[in-house]
Amino acid sequence: MSASPEGGLRTLVTGGAGALGQGIVRALEGRGDRVICLDRTAPAEGAHICADLADPGSVQAAMAEVAARFGGLDVLVHTAGILRPAAFLDISEGDMRAHLDVNVMGALRVCQPAARMMIGSGGGRIVLVTSIHGQVGVPERGAYAASKGAVAALARVMAVELAQHRIRVNVLAPGAVNAGMTPDPATRGGWVAATPSKRVAHMEEIARVAAMLTSEDASFINGQIIAVDGGASTLRVFGP
Repeated sequence: MSASPEGGLRTLVTGGAGALGQGIVRALEGRGDRVICLDRTAPAEGAHICADLADPGSVQAAMAEVAARFGGLDVLVHTAGILRPAAFLDISEGDMRAHLDVNVMGALRVCQPAARMMIGSGGGRIVLVTSIHGQVGVPERGAYAASKGAVAALARVMAVELAQHRIRVNVLAPGAVNAGMTPDPATRGGWVAATPSKRVAHMEEIARVAAMLTSEDASFINGQIIAVDGGASTLRVFGP
């Protein structure tokens, strides 16, 4: 893998207009990466390409533009996704299809062309951002959890198959974060109570782990699910 001739790793962050995505963009730009954000909406600042993960043609055109701008790709951090809460008995087939189409098929639509660009560049680093919901049972998160669990399973296979091309693939699984998909203070309060560390993550903490996993410091980390959740995903059978 080689950086672009202009210097800095050529980096794509999907969902980069969201709060968590923006935090990751800032962390990667801070180490010198050249970053493009792929999202349905433009971020407040920085390079942006519009794409709808539910639309294969939109993603295909966006990834072609990434290739045209960068001439290859070194890093992908895939954070884009949807969350629509619903109790299990109320999940409709439409709800499930929407989560699978955006969260699972969207990951496939982005990762395949990204990996092909990385192969042409001599290697790369991919981080797929999932969630604690893919590892533990949380009420009203059935469709979301199923989709995030599927993304983690896909990532493990990617890690095995792409290693021969010097591409590392890992999963970053945050718990509750102080920005992003857990905006309700009452919901965050529940996560604080359920987390051994008794707080939620700061966005910058997630961003720093994303930066580490796509750095040379993680050169022998491949196919792993890295939980950044203050211990919330750890089984606690006894005690309060």
